[in-house]
Amino acid sequence: MHISLNIVLIIITLIYIFLILKSIRKKKLQMSFSVFWLITGILLIIALLIPNLVENISKILGFEVPANMVFCLTIFVSFYLIFNLTIGLSKENKKNTMLVQEVSILKKRVEELEKNAK
Repeated sequence: MHISLNIVLIIITLIYIFLILKSIRKKKLQMSFSVFWLITGILLIIALLIPNLVENISKILGFEVPANMVFCLTIFVSFYLIFNLTIGLSKENKKNTMLVQEVSILKKRVEELEKNAK
């Protein structure tokens, strides 16, 4: 990889890490997700700073082309994130269902109290 491309990618990754830290400070991002994104950024910087790291790891793991390893890793990480987000979404749906049921019960009680008060 050319040194100029390497420098540009490192700068982009540092901006990425800065944006993550900014989101954490403004409390727009949960700590569990922010740790994942920060580790991703740090790993990207390490891969950019150590020459031939990705190539060597891909040879050790048996990939013919380093890009295949990167794509494979990206797909597995994406599946992991989607799975975790699906779990979180399921929990929130259960909470919403419980909330709707509680509001309906309270609404019925209020209506009954209003009938008895008349």
